[in-house]
Amino acid sequence: MASLSPNYTADILNLRRQYFVFWLPGIAPSKPPQLLLGTYDGDGIFQQLVQEDFTPANDNRAGLWLLDPKDLQPALDDGVFHYWFQLGDTKVTDPFAFTVDYGVDDMADPKARVESLQPPAVIRLRDHQLWPCDVDGSEPSKPLPPITTASNNHLVLYELPTSWAKGDTDSDDDLDVDIGTFADVQALFDSSAPGRNFASVSTVNTGAILQELGINGLELLPAADAKPRGAWGYATAHYSAPDYDLGTASELVTLVNTIHGQGTRLLTDVVMAFGHESYGTLTDSGSASVFHIDPNAEPDNPDSYQSHTTGGQLRDGFGGRPWRYIETVAGTVYDPERGQPIANGVHPSWAFHKSHLTRWMTNFGVGGLRLDSLNNVGNWDFIKAYKDRAWSLYNARSSSGGDPSRFLVIGEELSLPIAMLQQGCIDALWNENLLQRARAVLLGEGYSGEDLEWTVRKLVDCREDQLDGGSFTDGTQAINYLTSHDIEGYRKNRLYNFRLDNGITDTNDIAGRVCLAFALLLTSVGVLMIFAGEEFADQEDQSQNMAYKQTDPVNYERKDDGGWRQALFAYVTNLVRFRTSCPALGVNGTNVFHVDESRGGRIMAWQRGGGEGTQPVVVVANFSDENTPGPDYNVPNWPDQSVSGWREVTQNQDVPSEYVGREPLFAWEAKVYTYWKE
Repeated sequence: MASLSPNYTADILNLRRQYFVFWLPGIAPSKPPQLLLGTYDGDGIFQQLVQEDFTPANDNRAGLWLLDPKDLQPALDDGVFHYWFQLGDTKVTDPFAFTVDYGVDDMADPKARVESLQPPAVIRLRDHQLWPCDVDGSEPSKPLPPITTASNNHLVLYELPTSWAKGDTDSDDDLDVDIGTFADVQALFDSSAPGRNFASVSTVNTGAILQELGINGLELLPAADAKPRGAWGYATAHYSAPDYDLGTASELVTLVNTIHGQGTRLLTDVVMAFGHESYGTLTDSGSASVFHIDPNAEPDNPDSYQSHTTGGQLRDGFGGRPWRYIETVAGTVYDPERGQPIANGVHPSWAFHKSHLTRWMTNFGVGGLRLDSLNNVGNWDFIKAYKDRAWSLYNARSSSGGDPSRFLVIGEELSLPIAMLQQGCIDALWNENLLQRARAVLLGEGYSGEDLEWTVRKLVDCREDQLDGGSFTDGTQAINYLTSHDIEGYRKNRLYNFRLDNGITDTNDIAGRVCLAFALLLTSVGVLMIFAGEEFADQEDQSQNMAYKQTDPVNYERKDDGGWRQALFAYVTNLVRFRTSCPALGVNGTNVFHVDESRGGRIMAWQRGGGEGTQPVVVVANFSDENTPGPDYNVPNWPDQSVSGWREVTQNQDVPSEYVGREPLFAWEAKVYTYWKE
């Protein structure tokens, strides 16, 4: 299908239909940049057809260089071409490339891709215009809008590290863990989709795990192109191009259409603290330093320092180059967003990042964002401007504006700077405190000086947590999770391995406590996130070093083990569907009405909802090694106890009226009750 011609709300992206565009703000090169363009023959040898100078744009659009494909000599027929830009002796990838190709010039080996590698961009020339295309020349279609999406207060995200989403349990020091693709992710939602590298995984090719699980938000770790494989996607190099190793833009659109057809949003991670892209390579050649900063070389520049850290911690490029966010290119220059010369200068990095945001939200229907490592970005003004731009793009999808409850810009900053919410820099923060509290209560402990009761209270209602300068005021401001891809630090590995680390080896005990953890998570106040594989208690086969990020591949084979993991998956699936549909779990109201002091406060009961026109949900949890004695356990002050129709959700069992508020509990068990009916 031929690609459509979107009208981008960023002028530089619209220009790329008519021209090859090289944007170099604040730079006066000694000679014009050049376009190097050609094709690869059947032997994989590049045949250069064009080496031609760019022309500076007129109308005072300083920093903008253009080359009309109609002016190329020799004139070109329609076709698919590979190209680079050259400035002086430096040849670089088009910083705004929509497609890059590592399948040429010995670039295919992912372990050989060094930082300086500059893959060619790919473009189709058709009817004297430039059209985005995949490497094979296919032109991606526009994604279909979702049939419906959940409001943020009923959102259950699934954090999926796409680039290492397959694995086995064989011991192999050279295990290739970076083999998942967009097509494989589609197979997690569509049982008829064959996938690609998942073809041998029975639980994938015979089912659709994530459709079955019932999540309504897919959060992909960075889907933009990174040069290496095996690095879980956070070394972004080509911000406007889907990751080459994950698949094509067309395959990503197919994935988006699949999940949109099921009412599931796509969210993607964005890395803006540092980059590995072409402007960084130009920095090495002495040009384009307006985009990047060397914090060690500029100790007096506030842009060199992280935000919300102590001791003046320098920003870290982690092998890349930190983006420069304070400096503005002064004078009358080209504005990539509005397309007009502006007299008061431009923020190069701001404009660059907002342009690729426009690309992703327009071409891939992105329904939310997670902004990585906000402290290392360092500049709250930029973060707010980026968030505001995302919202304007979302609202523009509908002539009447978008539903404000169905889009979310999430920030990841584990020190929980609540001021970022108060100042409108972001919509929600990762709630790292819930992870730590959950790990504590699974061992019957309090967290960070709190007793068990207050640890549970703050776990189930994030608004009770007193943070630096305030607290969460609404559940949609907190992203709650039990595990994430960040395993660096104390008690942050997978739940299965966390249990082993604490001497709990009986699988029944492990399964019971993981069920308890999910009952707490999926009934808590907040936006919920499940890290891939935790829904069946996957374990770490390769990575056990807590000094590193999670690099162990998800082993989806474990989901259908015929035993406790399969039962756990069914348990979590049941609660996910309850969470996404039950009105009481979409409001903030929480009331802890029972703390059993006779048992050291280790049995607690609380109510979610019950006001605001909702029928209540009651959770009763036992944080001890002992079953309740006798045939029943009385919970006083049970709300609406005389109302008929109560049922226990986790076991899908109706509760006789005489047993409402009296059912016994096993050790480390939570029961969830309601009389709400779908």
